[in-house]
Amino acid sequence: MQWLSNYEGELGQAFTKAEHILSALPDTFSGPALEYLDKFHVLKEDRSKNYICYLLPFWLHDNSGVSIHDCENFAVANIFGMMYYHLIDELMDDPSSQSPLHLPLANFIQYEFIQSYSNYFPSNSPFWSYYKKYVTEWAEAVTHEQLRDYFQDNPIAIAHKAAPVKLSIVSSLLLIERNDNHKLIPLLEDAVNTVLITLQMLDDWEDWEKDLQEGSYNCLISMVQNNLELRGERRPTPEEIRQALTASDLLLQYAQRAETHHESLEAIRSYSPHLYEFHDFLCKNLQQAARQLEKERSLLYQGGLAYWLSKNT
Repeated sequence: MQWLSNYEGELGQAFTKAEHILSALPDTFSGPALEYLDKFHVLKEDRSKNYICYLLPFWLHDNSGVSIHDCENFAVANIFGMMYYHLIDELMDDPSSQSPLHLPLANFIQYEFIQSYSNYFPSNSPFWSYYKKYVTEWAEAVTHEQLRDYFQDNPIAIAHKAAPVKLSIVSSLLLIERNDNHKLIPLLEDAVNTVLITLQMLDDWEDWEKDLQEGSYNCLISMVQNNLELRGERRPTPEEIRQALTASDLLLQYAQRAETHHESLEAIRSYSPHLYEFHDFLCKNLQQAARQLEKERSLLYQGGLAYWLSKNT
């Protein structure tokens, strides 16, 4: 996983910088901010691993011409952006469960997010037009998520839930003025959208039981719901989902959809090989899950003894 191992030192520096900035917040907020940051520290065990949020500036480094120091600063900005949008998502999901500090803390972190980019891009820079575009994509996606079946009808909206991640693209390409950089922005936007969809698909395979219980939108549940012709009626039960997964090749079809995404990324492979390799890593995780399920189904067909032996020897 060179897409990660090549940049572990730089990632450590980025999180150290973020810690230093957040420790300077007013006393009421610095402690909670540092605790929240720790939940996402990518180099610590048992933490949330939002790799693309922090690594995208580094994945664009070799061909963008941006210095590694500036990539670190863009990674710090993305850390703050990720924290801010997670806080807002939590407030939207369950406003009553959040502490009184939640919203003020989000505003402090958003300030640091914007300040990080303002150090590079003045108010008249086209960077801020892209910022407004990505905030609009995010706002539309999270507002309508429970009203529309994105996986079936509008998959790009799944990616738009993390649209501000794409600020790494424009920050890297606008900072260094090259003739072809503006032309690369739409190509890389499409590529990152594709990766974000597959990333959500993998998360949704791993979290479908939790999402079903909480009523959250989930791509895999959507696929089962569509397969069972339940669209517009009700969500499938846990038993119906398990039955659909074990009795058919549904997860294999799900993984194949991600593989189709991977084929579409060939156009950016030479420009950002690590982004391409990260997506390959996601695809292989889904394929492995599908193959394991296929193996278990085959053993079940052979009989209970064969299945028991596979689980207990």
